[in-house]
Amino acid sequence: MATLDARLTLPSGLVLPHRIAKAPMTENLADADNQPTPALEQLYRRWAAGAAGGLLVTGNLMVDRRFLERSRNVVADAHLDVARLARVREAAAGSPVIAQLNHPGRQTNRFVASRPVAPSAEAGAVKMMGLFARPRALTDAEVEAIVAAFGAAARRCEEAGLDGVQVHAAHGYLLAQFLSPYVNRRTDRWGGDLTGRSRALVESVRAVRAATGDGFTVSVKLNSSDFRHGGFTEDDAEQVVRLLVEEGVDLIEISGGTYENPALFGEVEGLGTGTAAGGGSHKEAYFAGFARRVRESAGSVALMLTGGIRTREAMEALLADGGVDLIGLGRPLAIEPDLTARLLAGETGRPLPRYTLPTVAGLAGESEWYETQIARMGRGLEPDPGLRAISAASRFVSGEAVRGIGGRRRRARLVTSAGRS
Repeated sequence: MATLDARLTLPSGLVLPHRIAKAPMTENLADADNQPTPALEQLYRRWAAGAAGGLLVTGNLMVDRRFLERSRNVVADAHLDVARLARVREAAAGSPVIAQLNHPGRQTNRFVASRPVAPSAEAGAVKMMGLFARPRALTDAEVEAIVAAFGAAARRCEEAGLDGVQVHAAHGYLLAQFLSPYVNRRTDRWGGDLTGRSRALVESVRAVRAATGDGFTVSVKLNSSDFRHGGFTEDDAEQVVRLLVEEGVDLIEISGGTYENPALFGEVEGLGTGTAAGGGSHKEAYFAGFARRVRESAGSVALMLTGGIRTREAMEALLADGGVDLIGLGRPLAIEPDLTARLLAGETGRPLPRYTLPTVAGLAGESEWYETQIARMGRGLEPDPGLRAISAASRFVSGEAVRGIGGRRRRARLVTSAGRS
């Protein structure tokens, strides 16, 4: 039976000193050219200080600067300043660091991409306050280029000294869109049955492996379900886990939901109360049931569970029954960056505060409250639990509009320049 302070060695050989990891969260702290900044260095220096040597997974390094999840994402394409990313890694000295690689597909808002892309055009725009445009369908050659971009981005992360990457195939982003029959209506090799729909993910993992050396950790973030009729199901997810095991991935992080069905925030009907520890009055470990279901299928691949885990009691229960190898904490570490060290020292943990503004899939309200706390740490300040949610929401709308329009012009110039070389 594993305990919170037990070491974990991944199949890649990467040794984690304990079982709590910082789960990926969008930082939105790149500069106007989508390069790493001193603020990002400061943020990871702060998180490393409170992590007791535990794993840190970055949020959303994008593989194509034309399509961003936020206007100030770092982009790990050919224009990446690898030395600046290396400084972020150096700032987190003492903790293993894995970079999350992503392409948003149709989940990129109008402020940063006026015409998003998706596996198919038939599913239409993300239905969210008119903030997303209708996507166009990717061509076969474009899908191949995206697969190659994941591999090239991973190579740059390795050059920067990071310990691995996480291929993001959850939360409704592009690789998750390929997996979902609701979004992916293709009839070519990238669509159809689950083998076809999973091809973009599997090929991206292979591209990462081919581009990096022995001992480099390859992880995947996977939805347990899209939580929508006609979407990606738990049965599908279990089969994809088996495919990923065959590909030799080292770690699978389990989450769930999309922008339109935000199970990652505990907003979907049917997510249990007291799931992990039993008897609690708040939701914990939203996707624990699926983790237990696929434990045998995962074999020696480590499973990381993220989503609603708040208390030491729940963490210990998850580890005790063997269904989970690693506990992922996201939002709690945005307001209590020393929480990992305190939990390992015996603190009990507690539920997060709730807010009066609705969570709108990371675009207004609660998630922007946490992103604002992350920005404070990037400026060398401590989080402010008293921050008003409305202030954080307005920060997102004004910031994305101003930075996104200017960023689109700069990204267009870079892409045009790259095309001539």
